[in-house]
Amino acid sequence: MLARMPRSEEPLNSQIFRGISPHYWEGQISGSCDRHMDVFKRFNAIPGYCFNCYKVVVEPRTVVELMKLMVVFHLYKFPDKNTRKCIIELREQVPGFYKGFVYCTGLEAGQKMLRVIRSFVSENISTHVPVLLKRGCTEYAQAFPEYSPADANFAMQYREEWQKYEEIVDRERLQLVESRDFESYDTATWTAEDARTMYGWLCYAAMIGDQSYLKISGKALPTEANISRPFRFSPPENEPGVSEP
Repeated sequence: MLARMPRSEEPLNSQIFRGISPHYWEGQISGSCDRHMDVFKRFNAIPGYCFNCYKVVVEPRTVVELMKLMVVFHLYKFPDKNTRKCIIELREQVPGFYKGFVYCTGLEAGQKMLRVIRSFVSENISTHVPVLLKRGCTEYAQAFPEYSPADANFAMQYREEWQKYEEIVDRERLQLVESRDFESYDTATWTAEDARTMYGWLCYAAMIGDQSYLKISGKALPTEANISRPFRFSPPENEPGVSEP
């Protein structure tokens, strides 16, 4: 039985990370993903570094499957200590409800990881959970659909005129103090912050109508009043060995 945790006025923490910090990715530029997204939001330009960023995307269909995926991400010893995370989807313009990501540098590494994660998900969660390979951030692909194909032979290439925008952002960010206090999100055990985040996941599930959360909570939970989704949740059809709560 899950104990009732106190409600907080703080923004919902939607993500749990494992693996190395993005600041320590191979060839990473100072400022990491915050810097890259700054370039994109201000100038509608995709940084050059992001053209070699690939991620395996897992789309759990219920919060129970999201929890199982997080356990896999926590326990499996990734040889390259790949950054990985599980999230509830809060971006209004992005469909879906639950996501898992494993970040890779380069297409070959991404394709190799895709095979590994597909095998894990099939064995530990379900053969029906979608697992695919994508290039870079969803926001990039929404602005430039030709950026997103994982096959580099068909995807767009970096535009040299975008270099001047990267230089502008880098000059302005010279005054920022970058913190690199930690190299890894890995922990030997689950933390109190992990527990708070997972409780938020269950309340989110209650809000969207994902009744599978009752398998974990054992009772009805309050919904997250500060968030909403413009998409309708549809529970997966029963599979062999899977039953509704």
